[in-house]
Amino acid sequence: MFKNVILLLSTLFSFSVLATPDPTPLFQAINQRLSYMEDVGLYKANHHLPIEDVTREEVVLKKAVRSAQKAGLNGASVAAFFRSQIAAAKAIQYRYRADLLNQPTRHQPRDLKKVIRPALIQLGNTINTNVKNYLEDGGKLTEQNWPEFNNTVKNRYLSSTDKKALYKALSQIRVR
Repeated sequence: MFKNVILLLSTLFSFSVLATPDPTPLFQAINQRLSYMEDVGLYKANHHLPIEDVTREEVVLKKAVRSAQKAGLNGASVAAFFRSQIAAAKAIQYRYRADLLNQPTRHQPRDLKKVIRPALIQLGNTINTNVKNYLEDGGKLTEQNWPEFNNTVKNRYLSSTDKKALYKALSQIRVR
C-alpha cells in the first residue's frame, strides 16, 4: 500500500513539473483591460476631452512600471509593453469615435474616474502578476502562443497590426 501511494505521488509530481504554463489568464486580462477603451473613448467624446493625453499616459506608465517592479519584473521591458497597450487603447478610441460621427449612441459610458480607472489599475496589476507567474513557471511567449493570443484579445477596433505590436512587446517582458 505504501509503495502504491509513493508511486502515485511521484507520478503526479512528475506530471505537474512537466506541465506547460497556461498563458490564457494573461491573455484574458489584456483583453479585459482593452474592453474598457470604447467607454473611455465615449466618455472623452461626451466631455470634449482629447483621446491623447500625454501627461496622463506618463502617469499610467510610471504606475505600471512601479507595479511591475514590485511584482519582480524588469521595468524597462514592462514599460515597452504598456506603451504598446496605450497605443492600442488610443487606436480603439480613435476608431470608435470616428464611428460615433456617423452612428451616434445613447449608451452612457462607465464613469472614467470612479469605475474605469480603478478597474484599469487593477487589471494592470493582474497582468503584471500573470506575466511574472507565467515566466517563473517556465513559460515563454513564442509564435506558438500567437494564435491563442490573437483569438483571445478581441476588439472590433483593434487591428491585426495593433495586436502583433502588443504581442511582440508582451513577449519581450523579462523577470528581474
